[in-house]
Amino acid sequence: MDDIGRLLKFAGAREPVPDERLQRAQKKVRAHWQQVVADQQPLKPSQRFNIIAVAASFVLVVATALVLWNHYHVPAIELLASVERVLGEIEIRDEVAHKNTTIIANTPIVTDDNSRIALRMSGGQSLRIDTSSHVILHSPNHISLEAGAIYIDTAFAETEEPILVSTPLGTAQDIGTQFQIRVIGMLMVVGVRTGLVEVSQPGGQSHSINRGHFVKLDASGKSGQYPIQPDDPSWAWIETVAPEFDIQGASLEQYLRWYAHERGVNLVWADAASEASAGAALLAGSIADASLDEGLMLVKQVAPFEHRLSSGTLWVKVE
Repeated sequence: MDDIGRLLKFAGAREPVPDERLQRAQKKVRAHWQQVVADQQPLKPSQRFNIIAVAASFVLVVATALVLWNHYHVPAIELLASVERVLGEIEIRDEVAHKNTTIIANTPIVTDDNSRIALRMSGGQSLRIDTSSHVILHSPNHISLEAGAIYIDTAFAETEEPILVSTPLGTAQDIGTQFQIRVIGMLMVVGVRTGLVEVSQPGGQSHSINRGHFVKLDASGKSGQYPIQPDDPSWAWIETVAPEFDIQGASLEQYLRWYAHERGVNLVWADAASEASAGAALLAGSIADASLDEGLMLVKQVAPFEHRLSSGTLWVKVE
């Protein structure tokens, strides 16, 4: 079954014509028929044929109107995201998810202890879901996180409208950022790589979380804010389900900028010549199924360069 078939399946049967509307139509047809018969007695065979034709035409018009009404009242299907990568096995709408599987509004996504998934939202944002998570996509800018963890990257969003994440312990809203939210029982942890995240809780408490920090929040609003580095272990799961980069025909510069973005660090060139060389060097082959660091090593074999990764910076020198 292709994506169109799945969409038709998700839509379900068309909304039936209301009984009241159908009965009114039938009553009008019957009344018209009786009036024509009464006015035309006695009738010749040819006249009876004309009456039947008129009545049949009227029934056809009514039936066509009902079909059109039914057609234009089919509920609209809103596509919210598509799958970019899956680790393990995840069922979405009773079907095993795969790359390019589409997600419609109010679709629950549940991962187990061995599965993760990366989605591309309709607005261009990247959404990644960790193991043992329960997530529902309500609209292009509203997500519910019931349990587990999600990571959102809005760097390539086509809109500036923020994403709202609802959790049992409060809501989080981003301002141009990369961030993750984890719900563990009655504790919510929010970590921010870039940008700013605003968190509001039911009791009226609000918290602003800046880049390089994470906050632990409980139901009472008590919080603790701590610094977090780009290479902190809490970010590691995000890299395992990062959408794969196709290096075939891409430049070394494009790849390195993607790699730095995925690691949450700034790309710094050793000199102008290095940046120019990276832009001119074209890559070939594939790094599919490789981790971020494994992919970096493979690319270095195709287009050699020196690099250092430290203190939120990726330093690169290309000969």
